[in-house]
This record gives sequence, structure tokens and C-alpha cells, in this order.
Amino acid sequence: MPAVSKGDGMRGLAVFISDIRNCKSKEAEIKRINKELANIRSKFKGDKALDGYSKKKYVCKLLFIFLLGHDIDFGHMEAVNLLSSNRYTEKQIGYLFISVLVNSNSELIRLINNAIKNDLASRNPTFMGLALHCIASVGSREMAEAFAGEIPKVLVAGDTMDSVKQSAALCLLRLYRTSPDLVPMGDWTSRVVHLLNDQHLGVVTAATSLITTLAQKNPEEFKTSVSLAVSRLSRIVTSASTDLQDYTYYFVPAPWLSVKLLRLLQCYPPPDPAVRGRLTECLETILNKAQEPPKSKKVQHSNAKNAVLFEAISLIIHHDRCVGCLCTGSRCGRVRKPFLRDYVNCCPRSFSLEDGRPGPCVLRCLRLCRLSSWPSCR
Repeated sequence: MPAVSKGDGMRGLAVFISDIRNCKSKEAEIKRINKELANIRSKFKGDKALDGYSKKKYVCKLLFIFLLGHDIDFGHMEAVNLLSSNRYTEKQIGYLFISVLVNSNSELIRLINNAIKNDLASRNPTFMGLALHCIASVGSREMAEAFAGEIPKVLVAGDTMDSVKQSAALCLLRLYRTSPDLVPMGDWTSRVVHLLNDQHLGVVTAATSLITTLAQKNPEEFKTSVSLAVSRLSRIVTSASTDLQDYTYYFVPAPWLSVKLLRLLQCYPPPDPAVRGRLTECLETILNKAQEPPKSKKVQHSNAKNAVLFEAISLIIHHDRCVGCLCTGSRCGRVRKPFLRDYVNCCPRSFSLEDGRPGPCVLRCLRLCRLSSWPSCR
């Protein structure tokens, strides 16, 4: 772990922020900022070499000034130099400055990429996390060219810590969204699917987001994720809230992960009969839980519960199950009409054809819900 000293608090920065807050007018604030900028510039250009603490303090001041809305045209090189430090606080400030102020077309990108490569190769989980966060924050094509082939290796490596796996999955997702042509499919795709079985639900949540996006354009590469997603969903919906204490939100176990898994399953047609039976049981459980008395009167509970319910209904519709059976009580579940009415009003696109008109099975649904007209798809 990086060395973090108790004396890392920057008194000079605290005094500067206090002075800014005590300014009585905008003119007084600008005068104080210009004075500080002149002092920082003289320190950077001085003959005396600055230690890591001083660089960190002055870079922090520049970052604060930038966040106040003032332009900063120097200090970038000093921030890059902080990346080579072995002290966590100095490296953290360097990455923070770069993530906020450095343009993707900057001449310093090569130096930044070299520092990031060193941190990814260090196997220090804290430094690796900082590097991955920086890549995702900048998200430029140059970053994708440099690291799109390296991040999958970090993601599927057996000795990678859970926190780094989460960051790597979300970082790769960011690069794929900005430069999909630069993220190569390879042997890692079959290994990343097995992250759906990971014991750490944070890793599973991040991996599900990545796999869902990748599967939309490369369904064959990730078709094995269907059975794993159904298995994980089954374990969530059948568990008690006490079994997933760290991931239970207002008595709803892992609602975000449940929604993501249901969306992943919508990338594929209905699974084979063996998996379909288990999926049907999951959907029945979700639909039946929606009719149970609420365990909390707070809106957060109903929001989480309905989010999972609506996504389950979307999956049923995606699998071409008759919408009306949700009201009448067939094998795929029993939902009272108010739930379906709310879903129709909230998600009309789920029932609609490409031209925005309702699909053929919606007419029965409208009659069951007693809706006089079809909700507009805005």
C-alpha cells in the first residue's frame, strides 16, 4: 500500500481557500487569485527545485482556481511529474489535475500514457485504480489506442483485486463507447463472461454493464452469458435481504444488478428449455413479490421494487410472451392490472412497432387495463 503520512494536509491551500471565501467582491477575488498565480508561476520557474509536497500544493491551488472558472495555462508539466511519485497523495493530485485540465490533444499525452503504463504494470492496486480512473475520465481515442489491448488483460488476470476489476470493467466500457473499433475481441471475452459468477457483487455489476454493451454488437461472442445471468438472477431474487446486506437497497436485494441482468437477457432470444424453466421461475418470483405488501412506505423502496418489476415485464415482452397473460395468470406470472397499467404508461415503446403504433398483442392489454387510448411514445 502507498505511504500516506498524517502530515499530508496542505496548510497553504487551506489558507488560500479561506482568503478566497473571505473576499467581499469579485474584484477582490480576482486580485487575490492573480497574486497567487504570480507566486505559483515564480515557484515553478525558480532555480530551486521543488519537492513533491510543494508541487502537490501548487497544483492543487491551480486546480481550485480552475474550478472557480479561471483559465489555467501552466502547471501541466508539474502535474505530470507528480505521476512518477511513489506517494499516494502526490500521484492522486497529479491524476486529478490531468483528468480535469489536460486536453486529449495535448502534447503531454505520451508522457501521461507512459506514466499510466508504469502504474498498470506495478500491480499496486491503488496506483492501478488511479490509472484506470484517469483513462476513463479522459477517454480519448489516443488513450484507447494505447490501452484497449492492456485493460482486458488486467480485467481477467487471476491476481487482480476486486476493486481493480471493477475499475477495469468500467474503464473498458468507456473506451468501447468512445472508440469501439479499437477494442479487440479475443480470448478474454470468454473469460470475462465468467465474472458473472464472481463472489463480489460489485465486480458482477460492473461486468454485466460491460457484457451488455459488448453483446449488443457481438452477440455470438457472449451468448454463454445467458445461462450465467439467469443463474445469478435466480440467486438474487430467491435470497433474503439479510443474505445480501451490503447490496440491499430499502429491502430490495441488489436492484441495480437485477435490472442489469434482465437487460442483458434482452439481448438474446429465449434460452433453451432447461435455462428457460429457471428464468420463468425468476420472473414469477419477481412478479409475485410485486404484489406483496410493501416492507417500507418510503418512495425509495417502491422505486427499486418497480424498477426490477418493469424490467422483468420488458423481458417477458421481448420473449414474445402474450402481454395479456400477465393479467390473467398463466405460467409467466400474475400481475394485478394496476402494475401493468403503470408499465404501459411508463414504457409504451416496449409494446410499439417501429412506426410508433402499438403492437398486435397490445389491444387485449388495453382492454384489460381499461386504457381509452395508447400512451404517446415521446
